Amino acid sequence: MTAGTDGAQARLMSVDYLRVVLAAFVVLAHSGLARETLRDGGAAGLWGLALGNSTLRVAVPVFTLIAGLFLGQVIRRGQISPWAGGLLARYAVWSGVYLLFLWFYYSERPLSLTLSELLLGFMHLWFLEGLAIAGIILAAMVRLGRGAVIGSAIVLGAAGLWLQYLRMAGLADVPVEHYRNGPLYLYPYLAMGWLMAQSPPRLSAAALWLVAGVGLAATVVESHAWLRRIGEEPLLEMPLGHLLLCPALLMLVMRWRAPVTDLPLGRAAAGIYVMHVLVLQGLPMLGIDHPGWGVILGIALPFALVWAVVAAGRRHRWLLRLI
Repeated sequence: MTAGTDGAQARLMSVDYLRVVLAAFVVLAHSGLARETLRDGGAAGLWGLALGNSTLRVAVPVFTLIAGLFLGQVIRRGQISPWAGGLLARYAVWSGVYLLFLWFYYSERPLSLTLSELLLGFMHLWFLEGLAIAGIILAAMVRLGRGAVIGSAIVLGAAGLWLQYLRMAGLADVPVEHYRNGPLYLYPYLAMGWLMAQSPPRLSAAALWLVAGVGLAATVVESHAWLRRIGEEPLLEMPLGHLLLCPALLMLVMRWRAPVTDLPLGRAAAGIYVMHVLVLQGLPMLGIDHPGWGVILGIALPFALVWAVVAAGRRHRWLLRLI
C-alpha cells in the first residue's frame, strides 16, 4: 500500500470515527440527559440549553453531508435506484420492528395517524426515508447540471427554513414533518456534500476553524433567541448557522489522519442510530430509568451487536443489510 493510499484510508477512517460520535450525539439528545442537565440555572441555563441543542443537532446535517460526499459515485454508476431502495427497505423493516415493540402504544391510536406518520417519516427513522428521497432528487438535478443542483438546494432549503420560522413564530400550524424531511432539510446538505466532493474547498485549517466558530456562535445565538421568545418547545431544528458549522466540521475531521482500526465503526454508527430508541424505551420496562444508563447502553449494546454479527462471519452478514 502506498503512502498516498494510507493517507486516503486514514482520512476515510476519520469520517467513520466521526459517524460514531454523531450517533452518540443522537442517543444523548433522545435520552433527555442533556436537556435535564443544561436546562437548570436560569439565564445561564438557557445559554447552556442553546449550546447543547446547537451542538447535538449537527448529527443529522453532518451524516447527510457524509452521504453526499460518496453519493456521486453511486449516481455515476447509475445505482441510485438500488441505493434508495435499500434505504427504504431498511426504513420499512425498522418501522415494523418499532411498531411491534411499541404495539401497546400504537394499538390505542387511530390507524390513520400511524399511517400518516409512516408516510411522512416515522419516529427517528424518518432520516432513512428522507435520505432516500433527497438522493433521488439529487440524482435528477445532477443530470441537469451543477447549476440545477445549487439552485434547487437554495430553493428547497429556503422553503424549509420559511416553514420552520412560520411554526416557531406561531404564524402557522405547520407540523414539523413538513419541513424536517428529505426535500426541505436533508437535500440541501446532501447537495452540499456532493458539491464538496466534486470541487473540494481549498481552505486552511485556520480558516475552517474560523468558519466553524462563526457557525457555532450564530447557531447558539439564534437558538437562545428562540428559547427566550417561545420557551423550550419546540427547540430549533434547522439553525442557519449549521450551514457554516457542519461542512467546516466535516472538513476539519477529514484533515485528521485517524488510526486505522478493524472495528466496524461505520456499521456500528448506523446500528446505534436505528436501534438506540429500542434500548431507551426498553430499559424503563426493566426498571432502569436513569437517562445516563440509557446513553451508555444505547451506544454500547448496538455497537456490540454489530461487532458480533461482523465477527460471526458470512453466514450472518444478511443481518448487516438491515443497517
